[in-house]
Amino acid sequence: MLSSGDMVLSFLADNEQFYKVRVDLRNEERLVGSIFLGKVKRLAKGMDGVFVDIGLKRDAYLPMKAGDSYKVGDKVIVQLIREAEEYKGAKLTDKIKLVGKYLIYFPNGKDLKCSLKLKEEDKNRLSLILSEILQNEGVIVRSTAVKTSAEAIKKELDTLKSLWHEVQKKAKLAKKPKLLLEAPPNYIKLIQEHWYEIEEIVCDDPELWNRIVSFLEDFEPELLGRTVYAKNLSSYAILHNIHHLINRLLSKTVWLKSGGFIVIEETEAFVAIDVNSGDPTGSCHEENALKTNLEAAEEIARQIVLRDLGGIILVDFIDMKKSENKKLVIDKLIECFGDEACYVKVYGFTKLGILEMVRKKTGKSVPRMLSDACPLCSGKGFIKSTPLLWFEISKDINMRMHKKSKLEVNPIRKEEIERILKQAGFTHIVVEPSEDTGIDVYNISNA
Repeated sequence: MLSSGDMVLSFLADNEQFYKVRVDLRNEERLVGSIFLGKVKRLAKGMDGVFVDIGLKRDAYLPMKAGDSYKVGDKVIVQLIREAEEYKGAKLTDKIKLVGKYLIYFPNGKDLKCSLKLKEEDKNRLSLILSEILQNEGVIVRSTAVKTSAEAIKKELDTLKSLWHEVQKKAKLAKKPKLLLEAPPNYIKLIQEHWYEIEEIVCDDPELWNRIVSFLEDFEPELLGRTVYAKNLSSYAILHNIHHLINRLLSKTVWLKSGGFIVIEETEAFVAIDVNSGDPTGSCHEENALKTNLEAAEEIARQIVLRDLGGIILVDFIDMKKSENKKLVIDKLIECFGDEACYVKVYGFTKLGILEMVRKKTGKSVPRMLSDACPLCSGKGFIKSTPLLWFEISKDINMRMHKKSKLEVNPIRKEEIERILKQAGFTHIVVEPSEDTGIDVYNISNA
């Protein structure tokens, strides 16, 4: 874990590669996963839900299930599952989830489920233990439960129940919408998710180190001896080439070993991924396409998890004709997601040959967390071409009837605009660079 100012970067890695990168901003509220007392403000007609005031600037949306009958003014305990976006409010659920080492506890649930990674005999044994003590509540048994005792599982269930009772108690005492239980930071979530395979935790911030140690005292004391505070992690960053990793995360293009590459584009509606081939090595197009697509599928799964991409994801693989080859690519993609496959739903190829999938989305991706909107192009990613900008400027100049004028443009544009003015014979226009002028705009005034 590396910290700098208001940012904390957490990495899950081994000696060969990085598997996850997560970002925490100290000056921002942790909303996803947090539990709130909300008040129903209005019905969302035609959307099968209600808008709920949870104490934030914008009301959040709560979908309604069959049998729900919320009314305006009702108080409800909800959990935020997706952050607000520019044009969308946050999304809520009333199916509260509390995460432990061995169990995921749903106080308002009814189902007893087990991880798909568990063997059938282990599922039966663990289900029997829990079915005897559950009372109108639900759990998902994590794969980590297989190595622990029945007493440890029962103890964790009691702990999660107590936590839920504390939340309910706060809700009863609250007079208005408010935060009841804040979600842990991403560096703690990373430990919660992977505690059973962590060999060492290294941190360069004494405050963060203290928080991690306090958390581990109750959660997993065995990790305390493997939690290290290092005042300067510069050598660690150099050893693992972290600067190179971050630059790759911010790049749209990811190269494959075969010479092919994938291009990743995030939009408001979905993530688009394009696969491009390298040098052909097979005997025909179908063989080359399959080879590149299988390699790309492995890298795509890695990049989706590494960048924490979510929502609708569309992949334009190299075109293949054979259905059995398409199935091989889908199977490879699902296999490469590993434990993350439970958060992914692959729908298959469309008639246009685009692979559709959905991954659970909770908030901004890692590249978005590490980026700001471009102040020059206002976040569009593109700027006006010089001919287009000149087209606009020339209309203004022609309306000034050859009066001596001052034209302010961004310094990046100055040389090119001066050249065009000279070619056009507009010697009465003086170009002045201005850092305050956007790259897509200009200011013209009498000299």
